[in-house]
Amino acid sequence: MTSVIDPVSRITNPEPTVGRAPSHSPPDTRYAPGLKAARGLGWFSIGLGLAELLAPRAMEDLTGVRSPGLLQLYGLREIACGIGILNSSRPTDWMWARVAGDALDLTTLAAAMTKDNGDAGRALVASAAVVGVTLLDVACATELSAAAALEG
Repeated sequence: MTSVIDPVSRITNPEPTVGRAPSHSPPDTRYAPGLKAARGLGWFSIGLGLAELLAPRAMEDLTGVRSPGLLQLYGLREIACGIGILNSSRPTDWMWARVAGDALDLTTLAAAMTKDNGDAGRALVASAAVVGVTLLDVACATELSAAAALEG
């Protein structure tokens, strides 16, 4: 068996810098790609959750989902995810929880589109908005997952 020798030296245990210079070593850094976006989505989640929890009738009118109790439960889920994201230094799992919640929301909206109550158009517009946010959530969760994998 032959072994492959890596011609490029690798720093596997970097030393943090001392003083005012920025450090790029994992133990000293608080930056991760997607972290700023995650914070924004965390605040968005809390705002949406409060709207669903406190004004379920208005959310019914906007989305076409005619179930105020269910919307309030979804609001609690959104608030929990938002708080989790904002209180975590690496909110990767919380972002994936948002993605799972988006899938649940899209399933609920699809069911609302099949009902013959005249709300299909509202549910379709709400679905388009949820798809847009889902794409942001997936992109952010993927970046955070990649950063976590690199950190080990």
